[in-house]
Amino acid sequence: MHKLLLITLVVFTFTSCEDNTSRQSPTPAPEVGILIIPDQELPDIQVIDWVPQDAYIDPCENATSSNENYCDCQPQCCQTQMWYCPPSGFGIQAAEIIMNICDENHVPCDRSRDFTCSPNEVLSRGDCNTILECPPGIGNDITISVRCEIEDVEGQQEIKCRKGAIEYGECIICEPKEERCNFEDDDCDGQVDEGQRNVCDSCGLVPSESCDGADNDCDGNTDEELIRECQTPCARGLETCSDGNWISCTARQPSDEECDGEDNDCDGTVDEQLSCLCDIDDVGNLIPCTEAPLICGQGFKTCECADPDCTEMRMTECEALCTYLPAPQPNCDPRIGLALQQEECNNFDEDCDQNIDESLAQACYTGQPDTLLVGVCAPGEVYCQRGTWGNDLNGVFAEGFCLGEVTPQEEICDGADNDCDGVVDYGEEIRETDILFVVDWSGSMDDQIEAVKIALNRFATHFSAEEPLQWGLIIGPKEFQEDGTEYLVKVSDISPFEQFLASFAALGNEGMDTGNEMLLDAVYLAVKNISPAANVQLPATEWFADTGSRPEKENFVVNWRPNSERIVIIFSDETEQSFLKYTDRSIQGQPITKTVVEDAVRAGIKLRVYAFSTGGFANRSDFWTDISLAGNGSNFELTADPLSMYNDLMSIIDEACLPREEQARTKINNGIYFESSIEYKLATRNMCF
Repeated sequence: MHKLLLITLVVFTFTSCEDNTSRQSPTPAPEVGILIIPDQELPDIQVIDWVPQDAYIDPCENATSSNENYCDCQPQCCQTQMWYCPPSGFGIQAAEIIMNICDENHVPCDRSRDFTCSPNEVLSRGDCNTILECPPGIGNDITISVRCEIEDVEGQQEIKCRKGAIEYGECIICEPKEERCNFEDDDCDGQVDEGQRNVCDSCGLVPSESCDGADNDCDGNTDEELIRECQTPCARGLETCSDGNWISCTARQPSDEECDGEDNDCDGTVDEQLSCLCDIDDVGNLIPCTEAPLICGQGFKTCECADPDCTEMRMTECEALCTYLPAPQPNCDPRIGLALQQEECNNFDEDCDQNIDESLAQACYTGQPDTLLVGVCAPGEVYCQRGTWGNDLNGVFAEGFCLGEVTPQEEICDGADNDCDGVVDYGEEIRETDILFVVDWSGSMDDQIEAVKIALNRFATHFSAEEPLQWGLIIGPKEFQEDGTEYLVKVSDISPFEQFLASFAALGNEGMDTGNEMLLDAVYLAVKNISPAANVQLPATEWFADTGSRPEKENFVVNWRPNSERIVIIFSDETEQSFLKYTDRSIQGQPITKTVVEDAVRAGIKLRVYAFSTGGFANRSDFWTDISLAGNGSNFELTADPLSMYNDLMSIIDEACLPREEQARTKINNGIYFESSIEYKLATRNMCF
């Protein structure tokens, strides 16, 4: 019993010492001995000799900035900074630098306020590490396209810089689309713009020849057949281009003034500054003048004897009136004449206000005088500049240019008297006619669509037949960003011209990166409500190849006016295509075919169909001919030339004005017959040229 109690006390004593020591740290612990119990009956108690501990040493005592533990001892003195490394590659690198910012007393020193602080000391410097993969300031201004592969199929991948980090886009393999002139391989055949570029190896129209010493139209000739109007102060004429220069103007050139009663120098004054009209009867007479050396206003000159016997006479210079008065006039300036009220267009300051030919404008008209103010013909305006009448042309004053005038033009069916002969639209009342444009909206049609817009804007300048002629517009395929589907779109139902043209213009060039031209479907849907032969059950069909229509095909209806004549005009550089199929997969074939559409337009009530096809490049077949012929119409060449497009469109629109018997069969004086008024109009227009 006593042995057990004694061991327990020993253990308790040691435990108490450890607790007290931990609570009093870091004060050095007192020396403690080992309690040994002298009892031979406790053989298992181990005897341990106690070795006194060393005195406590502070590791931060006398620590300097060269010691490794300096920042542990003086944390207020150590400041971590990021230093940028020299440029290397595309990214941005930096290294971590630890600076000693204290003085000798280990007190931080503010060097922005205390200029006596010693320079900061670099304690350590880390390695250069990439902190930004690319410069963050460029945002998305830089985009790099690199080659990539998916299952051995080559594609393109975009790499962008976004907030300093490089983002890798999706690897996009080539998806075949209709080839268009954009210097890219759209149809993924390894060739770029095949069959799309003109003879100058550029997109769009062949450049017209200009007088610059270069072969602009790439036909092997330079400055060929270039003639333009020229003008001298005396007359108008023509000049030709040679080696980049305009030469050989046929207009009469000014010459030195002669005493012949003619305006030889073409300045508007006859025999000026010559004494040829001076004789004995004129001696002493004052003759009004406005010429040098007079600088403004009206002066006078007189005839005087050149010798005592007055055998020769001469005309004095034009001087102010004050020089001729008997008594000397104070402040008489012989160069300043009497101020006139009316300024003349003669490069002279009549009213002495130090301005020449100011505020002089007048009406002008270069057409036949009997056409002025008849029909659309109206005068323009010219103003005077340094003795010459003209106006600004492309921002530059052009002598003789009559701005804003309207002269006789070819008569067209627009409700106006275009040729100013007093007869509107060939003397015929315009029939109520609805004109629907069906336009291929794929990317290869950029230039041709622009030509259509230019032609329509020219037509709009005098169009006034808002009630009888109305218009509509269907385009396709047009892509919408929200789903990427290519749609057939009814842009404008049959409506007044101004509304139709505004809808056309508002389209811009958006959504043209397409290739599924569903224009065969467009023509069928456009005529289905005016053709007894349009019998396709549309609810039993569906769009395929990511195509659709707006509105839905069942509601895709053109609001033809009940008693109108109807004209459908198709613009496309592709063959006739349909993108509707049966919902019942067991039914073979497609519901809308070329034959189906031919039957529908052939049976159309008061319907004519025309097509602008056969693109302006070689190796293109003639599309849409069968459908236009079935619709009692004809085909025109699809072109990017606005003038050609305008003439062809006007020949179609003229159908609403020409007499009905002329539409059926037309004969001209030389005995040639034309089976349609279109052929007749084109032939007679060519004869006029």
